[in-house]
Amino acid sequence: MPKDLETLHPAPPYAGARMENGRFTNPSGRAARGLRDVLRWKMEGKKADPWPRTVAAVPAPQPADRLRDPGIRATVVGHSTVLLQVAGLNILTDPVWSNRVGPTSWLGPRRVLAPAIPFEALPPIDVVLLSHNHYDHLDRPTLAALAKRDNPRIVTGLKVGKAVPSKTVTELDWWEARDLSSKVQATYVPAEHFSARGPFDRDKTLWGGFVVTTPSGTIYFAGDTGHGEHFAQIRHRFGPMTLSLLPIGAYEPRWFMAPVHIGPDEAVAAAATLESRVSVAIHFGAFPLADDGMDTPLRELAQSLAERPGPALDFRVPRFGFPIDVPPAG
Repeated sequence: MPKDLETLHPAPPYAGARMENGRFTNPSGRAARGLRDVLRWKMEGKKADPWPRTVAAVPAPQPADRLRDPGIRATVVGHSTVLLQVAGLNILTDPVWSNRVGPTSWLGPRRVLAPAIPFEALPPIDVVLLSHNHYDHLDRPTLAALAKRDNPRIVTGLKVGKAVPSKTVTELDWWEARDLSSKVQATYVPAEHFSARGPFDRDKTLWGGFVVTTPSGTIYFAGDTGHGEHFAQIRHRFGPMTLSLLPIGAYEPRWFMAPVHIGPDEAVAAAATLESRVSVAIHFGAFPLADDGMDTPLRELAQSLAERPGPALDFRVPRFGFPIDVPPAG
C-alpha cells in the first residue's frame, strides 16, 4: 500500500486470538447466541423454508490428478468442501463425506445432496484446511479415511487437533502462517464464529479461515463467519483476493444467525471489501441447518448482486463437482 494511504489507513495490529476464562473470543468481542436463544428460536413457531428429502446429484467429471499449469482450479464438492488445485498441490477445505453431521452416524442434520465427487474418485490429497470443529466442518469419519489413504497434512486452529484422527496436524493462531510447499503458504485468519462439539466445550478451540498465497494468486477460504472488520484486515494485509470462497447459507433467522453466519447480502459486501477477482459461493445446498431453504440463498444472492451499485462483481454459484478455473493473477 502506498505510504500516503498507510498514513490514512494504518495497519491493524494483526493480533492473535484472545482468551477469557479459558475460552476464545471473537475479534469484535461479540458472542454467539446461547442455549436460551436456541430454545427461543425453536419455540417461536416460524416454519422454516422446506427442503426436499433428497436431490439427485448431477454426474460430474473425474477431477484431474494434479494441476501443474499456472492458475487456480476450485471444485466445490458440497457445503464447505472444496478441492483446490494449485501449484501442483491438492488441497481440501473442511472435507465432509458423511450422510449426517452430528455426534453419531444417526444424529444430526441429514445430507440432502450427495458429495459431487465420490470419495474414491478424489485425487491424492496433500493438505486439508480445517476451519473449526463444528460437525459440518470437522467430520471425523472423512478425516480418518483421508489419513488412512493419503495421510495429508492437516492445518487448523489452536486446540482443534485433539478432535482430528490424524498424527499430521498443525495448529495455528490467527495470523500465523505455515508453508504448504516451497511455493504455497497458508495463513490462519480471524472469523466471527464460535466452537463446540458438545455441551461443555464451548469456545475452547479456535475458529477461523485461511488465506493461501500461491504463484497464481491469493485464495481466501472464509470457513464459517459473521460479518466483521476481519474482511478489511485480510484485504489490508494480503491485498486483493484472486479467489474467495464465501458462505451464503444457514443465515435465518437473522437475529440468531447474524453473529456467526453471513447472509448472501453480506457475502456480496465481503467480496467487495476483499476486492475479490472471483468469488464462489459455499455453505449452501447440502445440509438443512437453519430456517432458509435449499434455494433461498441463491435467490437472495442474485438479488443482492443485481441491486448492488457500481461495477459488477464476479460472484459465481458453482455447479457442484464441476471445476472453476481462475487464471493467474496479473
